[in-house]
Amino acid sequence: MIEGADVADGWAWAIAALDGLSSTDVAVALAALALIRACHRLGMWAYALIALPGTLAHELAHYLMALLLFAKPSFPSLVPERTAHGWRMGSVTFRAGIFRAVPIALAPLLLVPLALTWAAGLMAPATGPVYFVHAWVVGGLISACLPSSADFRIAVPALLVVGVVVGLAWFLLR
Repeated sequence: MIEGADVADGWAWAIAALDGLSSTDVAVALAALALIRACHRLGMWAYALIALPGTLAHELAHYLMALLLFAKPSFPSLVPERTAHGWRMGSVTFRAGIFRAVPIALAPLLLVPLALTWAAGLMAPATGPVYFVHAWVVGGLISACLPSSADFRIAVPALLVVGVVVGLAWFLLR
């Protein structure tokens, strides 16, 4: 059984990062996130430029995780491509079995601690225009932390198998 203090200690990094931010910092970062998301109405190329820091971080997360898991990744592409279902902002290809593919597909979730650290360490103490540049990066990181639909297509089957195995083990061993 996990005690409440243990769970709180596990989230200490997030609490420490948020303690370094004022409510204005949080509001500005969320406004930057909303502006980035709303900029898709300006057209794909304008949106691609505005979302570039987040797209770069998202694809680098996939690339670095694939390198770490020896999945032979291709260098990230950041050129938007039209697909049958819309636009692909960037991509990384790799060779891995389904269970190594899951952490690679979900790697952008690791951008959450990076966004919080960037906000507390660089955005909060900044002033003037530099403050807003940091807010733009933080908004981009938050926007990019969610796995894409292609990432979910890779991760969901393996997560379902893991869930069934864990559920069966729990049922049989209790």
